[in-house]
Amino acid sequence: EETGMQAYIVTIKIKSGHEDDVLRFYQSLEPLLRDAPGYHGRQIFLAKTGAMTDAVRKLYPPEDLDKKHAEPPHDDAGVQLIMIEQWDSIDERILFSRNVVAGRQKEIFPYLLPNHSHEFYEDHSPS
Repeated sequence: EETGMQAYIVTIKIKSGHEDDVLRFYQSLEPLLRDAPGYHGRQIFLAKTGAMTDAVRKLYPPEDLDKKHAEPPHDDAGVQLIMIEQWDSIDERILFSRNVVAGRQKEIFPYLLPNHSHEFYEDHSPS
């Protein structure tokens, strides 16, 4: 049973070089979201790809870095985008997706890598 605010979190990987296209798409939904029943706001985070690796490499000498934990090479690691939305209920978010976004999703499909998730989360942060 739902109680309190519902957090809807989306993570996607964008093909490198298409970050602006995907950001524009999600930002263009903002007026529609504001009019949606039960919507309380959204944060959109775009990863600063490589910032963590660069910081670690500056801090640790190369001999301390474990080579076996290095990410294997691949064509495009992409850029991660995370959106966190707040809704009164799960049903209100699902209705928004079905009635407003469903027909537009194909606009961003060419820019996305297959890695994605979307789910509702419970907040277990310390008070």
